[in-house]
Amino acid sequence: MKKFAGVLLVFSIISLCLAGAAPAAPAQKATRVVKDQMGNEIVIPEKVERVVISSVWPLASVYCLYMGSTEKLVGLDPAIISAAENSALVKVFPDIVNIPSGFAKNGNINAEELIKLKPDVVLYASGGAEDYEVCTRAGIPAIGFSLSIKGYNAIDTINSWIELLGEIMQRDFDTTEFMKYAKGIETMVADRLKDVPEDKKPRGMVLHLYDDSRVGVPSGTASWANFWITAGGGVNVAANAGTGTASVSMEQVYEWNPERIFITNFNPGQPDDLYGNKVGNYDWSSVDAVKNKRVYKMPLGMYRWYVCNADSPLTLLWMAKQNHPDLFADVDLDGEIKSYYKRFYNLELSDEDLSQIYNPSSAAAAGI
Repeated sequence: MKKFAGVLLVFSIISLCLAGAAPAAPAQKATRVVKDQMGNEIVIPEKVERVVISSVWPLASVYCLYMGSTEKLVGLDPAIISAAENSALVKVFPDIVNIPSGFAKNGNINAEELIKLKPDVVLYASGGAEDYEVCTRAGIPAIGFSLSIKGYNAIDTINSWIELLGEIMQRDFDTTEFMKYAKGIETMVADRLKDVPEDKKPRGMVLHLYDDSRVGVPSGTASWANFWITAGGGVNVAANAGTGTASVSMEQVYEWNPERIFITNFNPGQPDDLYGNKVGNYDWSSVDAVKNKRVYKMPLGMYRWYVCNADSPLTLLWMAKQNHPDLFADVDLDGEIKSYYKRFYNLELSDEDLSQIYNPSSAAAAGI
């Protein structure tokens, strides 16, 4: 009996050895919760090492400048790349143009391609709710950044984004100097404009979409167009035209008759296109801004200046000078931009660099 029991014991030991010990359960990664600007509580890895930026395009330049590198960026929307290729950002972070962008096309995320990037988090904009849905279905944490969280005040919005980004990346970003400079510009501009009567403020219009088939104007007061025009001492002719970006007829433009037209970098249009009626069958010749050569392409510095961006204080100053050149005649904008870039980005700008900022290429609109 004892002999039989011994045989059984040996057999059992051999069986266990052959089968191998049962595999241990995989260790659970440490996580934490971040509340995004849409009010969602998102569970993310304790340590974020792989970041994709999708629809919150202006954030990429802020990320690079405050993180000091592109190291943890594993994916960027194509519209971010096209801006970077034609911006000052590439001078500081040349590797940004090599970051994969094939996970998105025409503003839409391909879940299969996104998963290949193995992101810890995806950062998206409040207007891109579909990004959140795609990521959630794919099991990827998606953190929303709101465009309107500060009432379209570009400077306050960027500051709030930096705070949230710091929480995600567990970095303590000090925005004291940036906010001090930005608020100083904001106060100076407001003080100089405070006594300008309403009928002395130029009527302004932002041209956001422009091709053979449409003239797209950001309408309503909840828009970057309204913030920049009004903060810069103008009257937004499209303030009461609804919400969103509306396709408008030339008859409507004639009725508004803007004295200033600002073309964003989200379309390839240039002032010469309006001066020479080069696009579509539109006739701009009777519009005040065109007659007086006051059509401006919005600059492109670290990012497109139409939306909130790391250059937002400079955007406000530029806009004020276009609307009221006499009131801001003493402001050396060239010197101000060069000083700002040296102070905040440690980048020495040449006169050629300045010219590129003021006169951005139409190619910057690619990928949108």
